[in-house]
Amino acid sequence: MAASAKKSEQVRDNILESAQRLFNRHGFSAVSIDDVMGEAGLTRGSFYRYFSSKTELYAQSVIRAVGEKRARAARVGQHSGADQIVRDYLSEGHQNNIETGCPMIALPADISRMDPSVRAAFESALRLMIEMFQHELRESGQARDHAIAISALCVGGMVLARSVEDRDLAAELRAASMNVALSLGNWRN
Repeated sequence: MAASAKKSEQVRDNILESAQRLFNRHGFSAVSIDDVMGEAGLTRGSFYRYFSSKTELYAQSVIRAVGEKRARAARVGQHSGADQIVRDYLSEGHQNNIETGCPMIALPADISRMDPSVRAAFESALRLMIEMFQHELRESGQARDHAIAISALCVGGMVLARSVEDRDLAAELRAASMNVALSLGNWRN
């Protein structure tokens, strides 16, 4: 790869990382292109060299996050450790790590009103989660239903936990979601 192409790819990755942090922290609507570019140490003028719109930037940041999760699962091999995914997803650390957490948590309330490319990126992330759980549950006759329910418990449980001020209630929401999700997957220890 030529030096200029490599530099361009690094800048694009920097913009995507900045966007993911800001979108997760503040939500899609509250973040401007200027915010993203400033966080990345760049000017707005260079934005359009990499992305056609804020919507495309969001979609690409979700696709990037999904790709990273898929690559991590592939490195682990056939066994994706679905029980560990549930535990990690509904952990206090994931609750507190807003900036680099799952992009599905930050946007659900606004997703139905978004551009189709944003909804498609969100759907891609959700489908990946469902597929990972379904793969682990394939021997069960209810694999698809349980995988969908476990995914809903993970995302919904974390959305609710991040939405309340009472840290004890947040911990109860995460624990209850985790207990039911692990039970549905038959992953109790």
